[in-house]
Amino acid sequence: MASSTEASRSYRLELEPQKRSVFVTQLGERGDDEHDREEEDINKYPIVKESAGKLIETGLNTMQKTLLLKREVEVDKVTLELQAKRESFQRRMEECEKKRIELQKKQQRMKDRVSKFDKFIQETEAKRRRAIHKYQTELKLKDQKQSEYELLLEQLEDLKLVHKELCTKLQRHKKYEDYLMRVLDEIPENYLEVNDSMLRSLMDRHRTLSATNQALISRVQNVSDQIDTDNQLLEELKYTHDQKKLLINRQLAELQSRQEEVTESNSQLEEIIFNELNSYRDHSEILGRTQMAINDIADKCHKKHDPALDSLTYIEKLHLIMLFTMDLISIEKMARNMSLGSRMRRKSKSSGSATGSKASRNNTSMGSTTQKR
Repeated sequence: MASSTEASRSYRLELEPQKRSVFVTQLGERGDDEHDREEEDINKYPIVKESAGKLIETGLNTMQKTLLLKREVEVDKVTLELQAKRESFQRRMEECEKKRIELQKKQQRMKDRVSKFDKFIQETEAKRRRAIHKYQTELKLKDQKQSEYELLLEQLEDLKLVHKELCTKLQRHKKYEDYLMRVLDEIPENYLEVNDSMLRSLMDRHRTLSATNQALISRVQNVSDQIDTDNQLLEELKYTHDQKKLLINRQLAELQSRQEEVTESNSQLEEIIFNELNSYRDHSEILGRTQMAINDIADKCHKKHDPALDSLTYIEKLHLIMLFTMDLISIEKMARNMSLGSRMRRKSKSSGSATGSKASRNNTSMGSTTQKR
């Protein structure tokens, strides 16, 4: 039993309290918490689903004045709320404006401090740059002076070497000076121009004479070279003249032979032209006779319904003659056929001589008409 009771306790079904169902017919709305707690266990099924204001507006027994008062109350309520919102918005805008002004002041103070600090930094940077520039300039100047000093030292060493060489050369040429002094003692007095240094005058005279001698030697050499060049050019001109002379003689012989050939060919052409003229004359005469014969025959073969002979070409005239000849041939064939038929009839009928004479007369008359045609 104990076990059964424990099992029944462990499997007991616990249900929540069942809510009551109520149909709501009142339009009033209660906002107190106790009433809400009392009505938590009640299921409300509203019969009217529209709000109170909507029912008043759509009600049949609602008066216009009641609706107007209701609208005015709502408008006043909305106006008060709007006024309160405006005042709240105005206060917030004033507070924002104050904060904005304070923020601008702070920003301006910050900008002033930043500008002062930037100015101090710029001045410091300018001083640093000037100092660096001055240091670099002095360093470059020092390097330049050092290089100039080293260059001057090198030039001094070179000048010392040159001076030493000149002293050595002076000692070596001392004997020439002595020789020139002895020469001055030996030459006449008016041989040289009067000058402060007679040695210089003597050296200038020697230099002038040496230059003149070199110029004369070069001139003689140039003249000899020019003579050789002219002789060679003369030989070349003689050779060229001989070659041109031979070439001209050969061309002259060729031209003479060509002239003879041209003369002979001209005589042959003249003979051919004369023969062709004679043959042309004969052909022209034959052609004239032929054209005259064609015109005469075409005039005889011309009919009244044919076009005028002057407007026809020779080919058309020949065509006209051919048609006329074909007509004559067909007429002759018809006459022969008729004569053969008459002969056959004469033989079949065995006619007399009178009948035969008449037939012969008819035949002769037909032949004469064919000849006339």
